[in-house]
Amino acid sequence: MTILNLNDFVAVRAALGQRVADARFLARGRRNHAELADSAEMVVAGIEVEHLPAVFHLQYEDGGGAVSERVVTVYRVDRRIGGWFVYGHCHLRDALRCFNVDRIAEGFDVTTGEVFSNALEFFSNHPIYTDPRDPLREALKICKHEINLLTVVGASDGLFDPDEQDVLLLHVFNRCDHLSLDEREVARMLALVAPDQRAFAGSLTQMAQFRLGDAVALKRSLRKLVDADGQITPEEVQFVAEIEKRLGVAG
Repeated sequence: MTILNLNDFVAVRAALGQRVADARFLARGRRNHAELADSAEMVVAGIEVEHLPAVFHLQYEDGGGAVSERVVTVYRVDRRIGGWFVYGHCHLRDALRCFNVDRIAEGFDVTTGEVFSNALEFFSNHPIYTDPRDPLREALKICKHEINLLTVVGASDGLFDPDEQDVLLLHVFNRCDHLSLDEREVARMLALVAPDQRAFAGSLTQMAQFRLGDAVALKRSLRKLVDADGQITPEEVQFVAEIEKRLGVAG
């Protein structure tokens, strides 16, 4: 049996989202204008990643009226003059893109299976992109990079089973034992996280180069994560070895 690596994991999410999109949107007789070049306001050179990433399928109409179907790993949602805007990695273009929330006709949360037609209401109230209760917000801020790395390792074999998810949850509670956290709320938030290669690489760089987060605590949780399901795969070992090498915590 083939074991999925990180590239496969991200590709599967994108493929499933596109399959659902084809059934839901294109069957309505709408033309998919994905072959057209993106309008200028969608193109962005770079962004600062503010939030934990999650994957969505969006039916989007650009400024010229062209409708296309996009699978997007969302990194940031901003409210500014002119409305709300979603920034993230567009899997169709394999590049960063900006999406005006008012032009999102319908969306599908690939992680949870939720369908939404009111994108403004959805993103302006989404727990990742809005300020939750202070303790939870602070915990996610403290552990953001570690959460990304642990989630990717947990899913590196194509599965992220409950025992592995419990290790991630316990990591957050151990790191934030000074905060009053609700276990169910933390678990719900962690279930929405869907890191891709960019998020993985970014978090690894932030921890290795700028010493953000707790590398020693991450190492302990990585070992527990790999052992959690009783099966140690080559993919898990490879990811852990690379993380420990970059962070200088091997041995």
